[in-house]
Amino acid sequence: MSGRRILAIALVAVGLCRAGYAQKIEFTPFYGYSFSGQLKDADTGEEFEIGDSDSYGGMLDIRLSEMTQLEFFFSRQETELESDEGLFAGRRIFDLDVDYYHVGGTYIFLQGPWQPFVVGTLGATVLDPDASGMDSVTRFSMGLGGGVRYFPTRHLGLYLGARGFLTFIGGDALFRSESGAATIEVDADGLWQVQLQAGLIFAF
Repeated sequence: MSGRRILAIALVAVGLCRAGYAQKIEFTPFYGYSFSGQLKDADTGEEFEIGDSDSYGGMLDIRLSEMTQLEFFFSRQETELESDEGLFAGRRIFDLDVDYYHVGGTYIFLQGPWQPFVVGTLGATVLDPDASGMDSVTRFSMGLGGGVRYFPTRHLGLYLGARGFLTFIGGDALFRSESGAATIEVDADGLWQVQLQAGLIFAF
């Protein structure tokens, strides 16, 4: 699912919710840190690591009831694919962007200034290598997480959360280094990543 389609769906949902006066919309830009993620070359058996690095993104949440929200989620991690074996462990293979485009739901346990929550989402992961002639790879993924929201005022809050993502890769994803010296045919059923997040909530 492309970023444009996610945005179009979000705009339609916002328009529908504005028709209901009791609804509330929240936008949360966040900064985070993503780690974990390992791939294996199907031909050589060599293992590769997606480098731990900063990430950023945003969430659009639309209140459905007192305790539930519909969420549109996007995040980007600008990182590297690195060799994970032998004398060349940690060697950069190529730059790699990891994007998540997700839609899901949030359940808020308590109302008040402090609001613990859980969230589940489904969508697409886009693995976009910075390699000459290499296209990005898009796969289905799911996310699960939780955290706490704190509202010192009605329209401004603090968001602290953590999420785990599982991307269903399959064995047909192909990556190639910019120089063409390394070609990686991925041998992995799933790609796991964890993301820690902090952001500001703007409630309307």
